Amino acid sequence: MKRLSIILIICLLLTGCNIPAKASYSETQFLLDTVCTIKAGGENSKQAVMLAFEKIKEVQLSADFYDANSTVSKFNNAKAGEPIPLDAHTEKIIKTALEVSEKTDGAFDITIAPVKELWDFKGESPTPPAMSLIEEKLAFVGWEKLLLNTDAHTLTKTEDGVKIDLGGAAKGYAADVAMEAMKNAGATWGILDLGGNIAVFGENPNNKDGLWQIGIQKPFEDTGQYGQTVTLKNSGAVVTSGVYQRYFTYQGKHYHHILNPRTGLPADTEADSVSIKGRSALLADCLSTACLVMGREKSEGLRSNYDIEIIFEKGKSL
Repeated sequence: MKRLSIILIICLLLTGCNIPAKASYSETQFLLDTVCTIKAGGENSKQAVMLAFEKIKEVQLSADFYDANSTVSKFNNAKAGEPIPLDAHTEKIIKTALEVSEKTDGAFDITIAPVKELWDFKGESPTPPAMSLIEEKLAFVGWEKLLLNTDAHTLTKTEDGVKIDLGGAAKGYAADVAMEAMKNAGATWGILDLGGNIAVFGENPNNKDGLWQIGIQKPFEDTGQYGQTVTLKNSGAVVTSGVYQRYFTYQGKHYHHILNPRTGLPADTEADSVSIKGRSALLADCLSTACLVMGREKSEGLRSNYDIEIIFEKGKSL
């Protein structure tokens, strides 16, 4: 999964606040390869939070790239032309991902997986892969190589070697379905932090006007150094993609984990982070990556297409 917690809550601390204990419930679990904290208010707050975590676990079972039993792994191990049945979660993620791929001319592309496997950002002494290997794997990258059949609920690859990775979308989708589960359970308000994917609903009980204030972390600065703040009312999400959480320096050059699907190399634009404010965390998750790859000028048209706010941040020089 693509990022650690890079958005910080200003008005409502997830670790505690001034709300009476009986009126709210909070819990933290490690899911989707990140720390997930969920808090809800109302009489059924605990039930709401636990149902939210159950939904996140369902998404993880479906979308985990490394779980041999996940829907994603079954597709990745399939042969070209073999329709793979999709569960409801993966189908919804893939449908949105392909729509964003088309709208952004492939700046967001879940078929980047074969190239991502070449990059090691967790080793002790990581080095960039050889360009010959990147070019070899780029032959299997391209969202057009996926055939989604929404009637049969299947996904088919047109070429052997094509793989998908939903790490750039699954946390956003998980936030959406978890938030819906909390509402259905009777929670009057809630806030979810899934490793920096922030989603809220209801009125902020710590603000008289009920608004939620989300601080955007300044890239390459100490935690809590905000570049900008974003206001959410009633319901919405803020998702950030940044180049400063998973990276390494090799021969004086900065290599980060957000890859350009056209080149197979880390995206090289003027921004160090891009945050998307919108109604859907899934859509914001996909678009935050796409905008970081595209850059500010090419991203402008997406504002009106999706009714979103795009926040670009530049950090200090390394």
